[in-house]
Amino acid sequence: MLSKSNFEGYDILHVEGYLVQNHELLETILKLAKAAGLRVSLDLASYNVVEDNLDFLHDMVRNYVDIVFANEEEAKAFTGKEPEEALNDIAAITDIAIVKVGSKGSMVKQGETTTFVSPIKARSVDTTGAGDLYASGFLYGLANGLDFEKAGYIGSLLSGTVIEVVGAKFGEDKWQEILKKVKTL
Repeated sequence: MLSKSNFEGYDILHVEGYLVQNHELLETILKLAKAAGLRVSLDLASYNVVEDNLDFLHDMVRNYVDIVFANEEEAKAFTGKEPEEALNDIAAITDIAIVKVGSKGSMVKQGETTTFVSPIKARSVDTTGAGDLYASGFLYGLANGLDFEKAGYIGSLLSGTVIEVVGAKFGEDKWQEILKKVKTL
């Protein structure tokens, strides 16, 4: 049985959108995480997931979520609007909204402040894992006190690296290159 103590000692709970199928379980988890003082991050995962769970996701974001990640299609499914307007709508109901716009980079909004994050140059072979790695890089930066531009850069660095390989993994040599760059921030 889950309890608040399962969430103590952590800063952020990240929820992958594909996990929203069990609404009751997820709501229990969110309540416990918030009671333990965690920030909640949500990656919308897929426009299909958003369309199938739209009302639940809107309620979830309004009531529990502090950080929302979406790509262009997910943002449109969630708001019915194009990326910049979607960013504004999402930011109106959560603390930090991030809309990823592929080769154009990403946009981060908190309150009235929007930060544009430039993409890194990458040769796209396979986009598997790009969104997950962007979120992990951004959250790493945020958890380590970096501003949105630097956190977004780490997200872009990770996602830009993974799209250059087939699958969602890259070698230790690439991780070392990334760590070297992150240490300079």
